[in-house]
Amino acid sequence: MDFLFVAVGDVVAVASPSQPAYLAQVIFCEGGARSAHPSFLQVVREDDLAVLTIQADWVVARLPCG
Repeated sequence: MDFLFVAVGDVVAVASPSQPAYLAQVIFCEGGARSAHPSFLQVVREDDLAVLTIQADWVVARLPCG
């Protein structure tokens, strides 16, 4: 349940159902109507710098900084 604690600037490991896993940096968090926890994230994929909107529950890990 790492996605509950994701914040802008975090580097996360993402595993979507239709793509291989990848690393990305969070640039925007969208909260849900019933909860302050993120439901959608906008991220920059590390491999090709693509900006993607993903479901927050696709986040499998937050990577430690520094």
